[in-house]
Amino acid sequence: MYLVTAQEMRDLDRYTIEHIGIPGVVLMERAGLAVAQAITEHFAQPGQAVVLSGHGNNGGDGFVVARHLAMAGWRTTVWLVGSEDRMTTDTRTFYEVCRQLGLDVKTFGPERRDELRRWLETADVVVDALLGTGIRGAVRPATEMVIRLVNDHARGRVVAVDVPSGVETDTGRVASVAIKADQTVTFAYAKWCHYLRPGAEYCGEVVVTDIGIPPSVAACRRPAARVNHPQWWREYLKPRSRWAHKGTHGHLLVVGGSRGMLGAVAMAGTAALRAGAGLVTIAVPEGQHDPLAAKVTEALVWAWPGDGQGRFAPGSAGRIGERLNRLTAVAVGPGLGRFTGEREWLSELLRQTDLPMVLDADALNVLADHSDILAHRKGERILTPHPGEMARLTGTDTARVEEERYRVAKEWAQRHGVTVVLKGTYTIIAFPDGTQMVNPTGSPSMAKAGSGDLLTGIIGALLAQKIPPSAAVPMGVYVHGLAGELAVTSVEHSVIASDILMQVGPAFHRLLSDRVRT
Repeated sequence: MYLVTAQEMRDLDRYTIEHIGIPGVVLMERAGLAVAQAITEHFAQPGQAVVLSGHGNNGGDGFVVARHLAMAGWRTTVWLVGSEDRMTTDTRTFYEVCRQLGLDVKTFGPERRDELRRWLETADVVVDALLGTGIRGAVRPATEMVIRLVNDHARGRVVAVDVPSGVETDTGRVASVAIKADQTVTFAYAKWCHYLRPGAEYCGEVVVTDIGIPPSVAACRRPAARVNHPQWWREYLKPRSRWAHKGTHGHLLVVGGSRGMLGAVAMAGTAALRAGAGLVTIAVPEGQHDPLAAKVTEALVWAWPGDGQGRFAPGSAGRIGERLNRLTAVAVGPGLGRFTGEREWLSELLRQTDLPMVLDADALNVLADHSDILAHRKGERILTPHPGEMARLTGTDTARVEEERYRVAKEWAQRHGVTVVLKGTYTIIAFPDGTQMVNPTGSPSMAKAGSGDLLTGIIGALLAQKIPPSAAVPMGVYVHGLAGELAVTSVEHSVIASDILMQVGPAFHRLLSDRVRT
C-alpha cells in the first residue's frame, strides 16, 4: 500500500478522471458509499445520524454518505457548514440529490449553535465531512465552532471522511482544533497524517477503502512513500533449503560492548542468530572477551585491542581486515561507548569494507560529531537512530525531530547517501533515493532498553544473508515490531527486551505461514 501526500492524491484523482476516464462523481459516489458501509457494518441496526458537510469535495462525500444512510433506514440530518455558492460541481450534484430526495438539509450559522448541539447529543453517529485533505493552518471560525461542538457534545460514534477536519494531511499538525474521530475512513491510500503525531491521535481506527482508482494509476504516478508490508519484500522471505549449512546464511560481525555495556552487544548478536544469520562474531575490547564469552554461547567472541579502561584502542578498527573475507555484513554501535580516537576508529571501519553496515547507538553519536566521515563509506550504510540520536545527528532537538519526522529522516538520508531508520511509533525508513516507508507494526512495550539493539541485530542478520538493503531494512523493522506485539502476553509495562527476542522466531513463523497461504 502506498502512502500519499495531499498533492499526490490530487494528482492520482486527476489522472484517473482525465486519462482513465472515470468521472469525478463516480469516485465521489464510491467514497461516500464506502463510509456509509463502514458505519452500517459497525451498528446492528439503523439509528440517528448527523452528517456535517463542507462545500468542497469532502462535503460532497458527506452528502453521498447521508443518502446511503437514509436509504439504509437511518434517520439522517445533514448540516452544510459552508457556502452553497462555493460548492464544487460534483459536490453540488450530490447536494441537490439530497434535497430532491427530501433529506433534512440544514445550513449552519453561529445562531444555530445550540440547535446543532442538541442534534449531536442524540446522534448515534456523527460524520465529519467538513474539510478533508486540503486544510493548511487554522480552520475558519464557523468550522472551528462546529468542531468544538462535536468534540464536546457528540455522544455517538464519530467517523471522519478521509482525514479528521483540522488535521494537516502532510504533516499531522493541528493548528487550532481538529475532530477527534473514533474511526477515519480514507480512500485509495493512507495519508501521512494517519501516521504522524499529533494528527494520528485524532484519527481513531484508520480504514483504507477502494474507490475504483485502478492500480495502473499508481504505476504511472508512483507516490514516493509506502506503508511497510510483506508485499514489498516477500520474495526474500523463504523457507530454508534442507541442503543449507551455516555458511549459506551469512556471517555478521557485531562491534561494540565496552565495559559495563556487554548486554547490548550480546542482545544484538543473539537477535542476529534468531533472525537467521548462519554465523555471528562479536568484537569487543580486550578485557571484555571473557565476560562476554561466559554470557553468549552461540556467537564467536573476538577481542580487539583495548585502551585499558574497557574501551577500544584508537587503532583497533584495523583488526577487521584480518577476517574481512569471511564476513557478509557488519553492525557497529551496541554498547560501543565513547573513547579517545573514536573519529579515526569509525572512519577506518567505514573505509575498510564495502559490506553493508548497520550503525546504531554510540556509532551514531560519533557521527553526530563527525558526519564528514560518512564520505569515506564504500558500501551501503544503514543508520537506526531513535529521536534523541536523530536530534544529535541533525543538530536540533528531539521536539523538532518528532514534529518533522518524515522530513528530517528524508533530508538526512538524501544528503548523506544512507538509509535512515528513525525509530518510534510508526518507524520511518528513509532511503537515499528519497523514497520512504512507514512501519505499522510495534507496541508501546518496545519502549525499553535493549529493544534497539535487537533491531540492529535483526537488520544485520538479513543483510548478512545478502538480502538487498531495500528489502532487508523494511523486513527487519517489520519483524522487530511484530515480535514486540507478540511479546505482550499480559501487560505492555512488563515486557523486557529478552521477551521480544524470544518472539523473533514466532514473528518469522507467522510471516512464512502467511506467505504459504498467499
